[in-house]
Amino acid sequence: MKTLLTVFLLLQVCFLQAQTALDLQKCRSMALENSKKMAIAGQQALKANYDKKVYRANFFPKISAMGMYAYMQKDYSFKIDGGYLPTFVPDASGQLKPNYLIHPVTGKPVVGADGMPVFNQYAFMPDIALSLGLDHAYTVGGVLEQPLYMGGKIRSAFRMASLGVDMARLNIKYSRAEVITEVDEAYWQYLKVKELVLSASKYKEVVGELVKNLTDAYQTGMAFRNDLLKAQVKYNEAELMLQKARHGETLAGMNLCRIIGIDLYSDLQIRDSLQDGLTPGVLEGNPGIIGRPEYNLLEKEIELKRKQVDLTRSDFLPQLGISASYGYTDGITVNGTSDGISSFMAIASLKVPVFHWNEGRNKVKAARSEQEISELKKEDMVQLMQLEAARARFNVEDAVSRVEMTRKSLLQAEENRTVSKNRYEVGMENLTNYMEAQAQWQKAWSDWIDAKAELHLSETHYLKATGRLTE
Repeated sequence: MKTLLTVFLLLQVCFLQAQTALDLQKCRSMALENSKKMAIAGQQALKANYDKKVYRANFFPKISAMGMYAYMQKDYSFKIDGGYLPTFVPDASGQLKPNYLIHPVTGKPVVGADGMPVFNQYAFMPDIALSLGLDHAYTVGGVLEQPLYMGGKIRSAFRMASLGVDMARLNIKYSRAEVITEVDEAYWQYLKVKELVLSASKYKEVVGELVKNLTDAYQTGMAFRNDLLKAQVKYNEAELMLQKARHGETLAGMNLCRIIGIDLYSDLQIRDSLQDGLTPGVLEGNPGIIGRPEYNLLEKEIELKRKQVDLTRSDFLPQLGISASYGYTDGITVNGTSDGISSFMAIASLKVPVFHWNEGRNKVKAARSEQEISELKKEDMVQLMQLEAARARFNVEDAVSRVEMTRKSLLQAEENRTVSKNRYEVGMENLTNYMEAQAQWQKAWSDWIDAKAELHLSETHYLKATGRLTE
């Protein structure tokens, strides 16, 4: 007995865990966490932040370490030829002058056979043998580089990266609205088909009751067989309608599970129902389209194009930079001896574009044309978004009216079905009219369910068109 009780409790726990209690807000949260689109938008935002940090680093000096190693197996040997060298003597002022041989008669330097003056004395320089080797030669040091003026390129690139961060954040907001719209559509579609299953079940029950009564009447000889056959045809149609509604419920539930990121065959327990009233505050005021992320993205794109013009212009402006390095070199041998040497070097570089056959001017004009294109696209898109917002508002108002009309039609169809049933039971109504009243009642119920679902979806689309869905 205890074993059976334990198994029963475990089965109950598993059943409760398999059920997933949901409402609209929870579905939205789960969909946002599960959405690949949101994950991509988040990674794009991270990338934009990293890019901004990369461009900000260009404002600061760059410090690098350098090193070089060389080894040459054989030394390089060569000789500097020696010979006789002329001599010089100081004059009365202390300046050195060539020590020419003066002719005693002419008082001028004696000229040799080669046409060159002859000196009194010559110095003899012997041949010099040299050997240069790279025996484990190395150089180590550090380099510091700092751009001083690059025509505004660094500043423009950094501002463009900052705009990229803003656009990535707006893209997250846009993706969020898209995901919420998708989950809202799946959520209300699921509630819609659940109520359609209920209406189809009730319709089948009503038609089934009619078939039962006609069967009993036919067996007692109080009804015609063709009336029974007509009712049975309607019953078959009701069964098929119920089957389609249940299949639609299963598919809608699987689609909702897919979006919120749970098992497709989870047992969903929805706490909401299709209400037939407008959500308070939806149509209050005239929010316009300024809050839409698409609108703000268009503005950022225009600003980005302006910075692109500045960046293009900077390629054809003067560029000034400095660099400094300090290093130590050793291992270079001359005649077998080596002395390490440390040195400091500073370099200033200036580049001034002079003439490039109007390349810079044409590139700047092309960038400005792209800016103009972005501004024209924005004007066109703004009008389309305003039209979309107006259409979405009218759709909400139409949906409210449709809910009211279908509710009245359902009440009227219910009353008509009741009256027709009473008249049929006393023989004042034929079977065809009674079954038509039943079909009208079922259709009016389905229309009312569809109108309620459309109302909720139109609210979502209107909030998205006015930039308020992510609030």
